Amino acid sequence: MLKKKIIKFGKSFKDVDEIKKDFFLENKNLLFKQDRLNKLYLLQPKRIKCKACNAKLGGSFFLNHGIKYFECKKCTHINGYHQDTHDFTNKIYINEKTNYSKSYHETTLKKFHIRQKKIYDPKAVFLKNSFKNHKKIKVLDIGAGSGYFLSSLLDCKFSDAKGVEVSRKQVEFGKKIFLKLKKNPNTIENLDFKKIINLVKKTDFECISLIGVLEHMTDMSVVMKAIQNNKKIKYIYVLVPMSSFICVVENIFSKIFNRHLGGGHTHLFTERSLLTFMKKYRFIDHSAWWFGTDIHDFYRSLILEMGKKNYKPLQNIIYNMKNIIDSLQLELDKKKISSEVHMLLKRK
Repeated sequence: MLKKKIIKFGKSFKDVDEIKKDFFLENKNLLFKQDRLNKLYLLQPKRIKCKACNAKLGGSFFLNHGIKYFECKKCTHINGYHQDTHDFTNKIYINEKTNYSKSYHETTLKKFHIRQKKIYDPKAVFLKNSFKNHKKIKVLDIGAGSGYFLSSLLDCKFSDAKGVEVSRKQVEFGKKIFLKLKKNPNTIENLDFKKIINLVKKTDFECISLIGVLEHMTDMSVVMKAIQNNKKIKYIYVLVPMSSFICVVENIFSKIFNRHLGGGHTHLFTERSLLTFMKKYRFIDHSAWWFGTDIHDFYRSLILEMGKKNYKPLQNIIYNMKNIIDSLQLELDKKKISSEVHMLLKRK
């Protein structure tokens, strides 16, 4: 069912530059919201064991926006000093007072289409290209949000695709968009976490996709055990945030919105911790696509910080960096120190 192993590096940031412009325009507001989530996180109990391998935490750490992050001695996973408890995650993702999903259901059909085309279609195409005949593969998208990736899967003509999401608001918005796109709104469903796990346990879909989802789960082992025990599931497609150059940038620029580590992102994978975690449940890597936004986030931090100073000659140097963002990022991607990785894993 699989093609030869694919290892891919790089993706032009020009594709999503316009989409990310709010990071420049709304820095103070975004930073305020992130700091508010960080304060909530600091109230949670201390983390004792590694999120990925369950080893006892301790040893070296670094500070990022007032929060300690420890590197696991056993698997190198980066763990926040506090637990992302059920109370913490519910307030972020389910309780509408946090407005976590507000930006998604305030968008228009046109913006949905642009976001899908620029961000999610390439993910679906990469998955499609990893299979000899993707039209025989059924994909269950967990944490589907408003259905961006699900819509891309449907456009790529997978055998079947279904999305499940805990946020009622995001699903309501997604169904409205799907109707406008003349797609079946019933392909995306609002389920609580327990019902999602029960669905995973009995599904006959061969592939589970977890796009930007694992890092938000209170206990990643719950979904992984359900996947492991259902032998009909042959593949897992993940996108996870990685320990990378952007961690250094966010550590230095304390007045710039920390998009990568903070808020709902309380821990980060390394290649070693991700493969160790998946191997525990008898899944091994098949294909991977390494790319990130480290250099663009560095560029954003420099622009915003220099904007506070009247150093026009230096500002011009920074603005000229924009032309080489992709080439600089590619070097990080090739060394696998980029801010994210897409990985298709197969059952061992």
